[in-house]
Amino acid sequence: MAGTIAIANLSVNPLRILRRLLHVREFILVVAFFVICFGIALREPRFLQFSNLEQVALSACLVLIVAVGQALVIIARQIDISVGANVAVSAFLSAQWLEGNPEGSVLVVLAIACSTGLVLGIGNALAVAVFRVPAIVATLGTLAIYRGGAILIAEGRQISATALPDSYEGITDIDLAGLPLLVWLALLVTLVFALIMRYTRFGRNLYALGSDPENARIAGIDERWHLGMTFAICGLLCGLVGFLWGARFGTVDSTIAPELHIETISAVVVGGVSIFGGSGTVLGAVIGALIFAVLQNGVQLLGISQFWLQAVLGGAILATVLFYGTLARRAERHERESRRRPVLVRLAGAARPGDPER
Repeated sequence: MAGTIAIANLSVNPLRILRRLLHVREFILVVAFFVICFGIALREPRFLQFSNLEQVALSACLVLIVAVGQALVIIARQIDISVGANVAVSAFLSAQWLEGNPEGSVLVVLAIACSTGLVLGIGNALAVAVFRVPAIVATLGTLAIYRGGAILIAEGRQISATALPDSYEGITDIDLAGLPLLVWLALLVTLVFALIMRYTRFGRNLYALGSDPENARIAGIDERWHLGMTFAICGLLCGLVGFLWGARFGTVDSTIAPELHIETISAVVVGGVSIFGGSGTVLGAVIGALIFAVLQNGVQLLGISQFWLQAVLGGAILATVLFYGTLARRAERHERESRRRPVLVRLAGAARPGDPER
């Protein structure tokens, strides 16, 4: 009998598991991702060809890596719209050095690109964390400065694939265990920052700053240091993508990645990261980037105007912002009511007839 009870207690309730999964935001995003893939494959079977899926993965990886940095920034209740210009400067400076030093090491190119991205990220950090300029204004200014700097450095010139050594262009052709090296690198970036945000004090502090900056400061969290680190990390990831850009596409100029900020913000917001800060995960942002890449590829395969993709993404962003705005207002109302309830209880007790205190 005891054994039967033990076995009964170990029984699994599928409905309970399903209800729990439906409360996991990333699970819903994964379901949406596969529904979109299924819908595109029904209309266009070429979508499921290995060569097409590989190109979708490679294109998604570049947006995905920057989206991870953008997710950290938005979780901290900030925003960075200079990411595309950062990638352009990093890509051109590193490719320009390699063009002049065709026998140079690829690791030196990587160091130049990442250092450039980090320096530009620190520029954003100084504007936001030290000089207290609102992030959207600061990064709008640095967007213009960095993009203008890229144009001045390039002087209208394009570095083509013929000017770059094969060792650099072959980076994206390297396969490990059947997957391109670029995919493994994107998975590594995702894993590292997902673990950082979930299990380290730095990650918990970013969520605290995004949820309630005033209480976070009262709790002793150094807001300037954390915001500075967040923008620096985002800049470093932009530099990494700048290094990979030339290897992926073969040509580099000052106008590359013109809409990268829109793409990454769309991926982050669609991936469930609240634009109001303090909520969401790196994994959600990554799934959002994959959804964006699949939609972009589907639009091309089906011959649909790019306008509809932009309209759908814009609508998704607005709907998500409205959703999280509603949640934030409900949370504030609940907090106000919870604060008022003890006061009302005390007042009601004081007014009760026969109270010993009266």
